[in-house]
Amino acid sequence: MGDYSNDPLMRNQNAAVQARTKAQNRANVLQLKLIGQSHPTGLTANLLKLFEPRPPLEYKPPPEKRKCPPLTGMAQFVSKFAEPGDPEYAPPKPVVETPVIFCSI
Repeated sequence: MGDYSNDPLMRNQNAAVQARTKAQNRANVLQLKLIGQSHPTGLTANLLKLFEPRPPLEYKPPPEKRKCPPLTGMAQFVSKFAEPGDPEYAPPKPVVETPVIFCSI
């Protein structure tokens, strides 16, 4: 393989530095294990509070079913519709802008 003595990406080449970081990692792991002994998940008390269940809901009986009015058709209103001969039956004439109207505005 190549020579990595001057490679800036190679870290902890010194054995003393490696041993010190291993000891720090072990201490950190032991500390985390001690913290996690309070609950099987390892969460702290303030985090466990966030996952506590809410109190149960108050029971309410189902609402009474009301009788709806019967559905009717619209046949009784057909006589009020506009017929083809009525002026209301034709669509409204669109307002077209003429040059005379345009100039007066």
